[in-house]
Amino acid sequence: MLYDRSYMRGPEGSQSKSLSMVTLLMIITIVVFILQQVITVFFPGAHGQNYFMVDWFALNIDNFSELKVWTIFSYSFLHSTQGIFHILGNMLGLFFIGRIIEPIIGQRDLLALYLTGSLVGGLVFLGVHVNDPTVVVGASASVLALVSFFCLIKPEERITLLLFFILPITIKPKWLFWGLLGYSIFGVLFYEMLGQGGLTIPVAHSAHLGGMLAGIGYYRFVYLRSGSFFQSNSSKPVVELPDWFKRKQKTQPDISYKVNRTHRDGLQQEVDRILDKINDSGFGSLDASEKATLDRARDILRK
Repeated sequence: MLYDRSYMRGPEGSQSKSLSMVTLLMIITIVVFILQQVITVFFPGAHGQNYFMVDWFALNIDNFSELKVWTIFSYSFLHSTQGIFHILGNMLGLFFIGRIIEPIIGQRDLLALYLTGSLVGGLVFLGVHVNDPTVVVGASASVLALVSFFCLIKPEERITLLLFFILPITIKPKWLFWGLLGYSIFGVLFYEMLGQGGLTIPVAHSAHLGGMLAGIGYYRFVYLRSGSFFQSNSSKPVVELPDWFKRKQKTQPDISYKVNRTHRDGLQQEVDRILDKINDSGFGSLDASEKATLDRARDILRK
């Protein structure tokens, strides 16, 4: 039956005894943060700071040039030890956005998207800081890859954010997407491109931009299986341009989809085929008629 499939059940039916990927990533990141604190407190180096974790796991052009290629991923599991807000902000983003995305794309794809955000964010950062030793740490690029993907699949679903962890604001994800993208581009052009030396920088805009590009790329090429970075195979754009920017259409075609199955057994067979397709390729691989069939079948097969 339709509701016998695990991915069509409610929250109680979809629970698993194993840890979710979001929980696992949070545990690893928090454990690494505690390890950073322990090393700094019990094994202080010059000026009271132990730079072992930075030297071997943070990302900058010097480490990468020394063939510490793992730092393109490991930097995203390190955070500033000067306070709690750096890791707190990233873990809140991972928790609230990740738990929405994981049931949609699965544990393996969520991990792939998270690590791809780290990879692309790190590469863009290295490209911008190729001539200076600036160091970057933090999961922001990976989290912004998840945020970008979420904004693209649910552009109209209103969400509430805590600005500065205090002020609640409600916003549509599509505006959050454009705001973050614009802020990251502005930061790269007018802050990082001016050349900021030193060991650390307040905000790694280039890494953030790379993470967002990873989320956009995953949405286009993996989730939608589109061959174009700017064009989608979906029936309508997800993050739409403002109405004043779009050309007016003279006619709006009225398209309706009907379930072309009058026999219950035939409908059940078609539903099974669609569910198998979801299991193999994900929900994004369905066309409009298959989605309409599922919607109709929910009511018919319950009777």
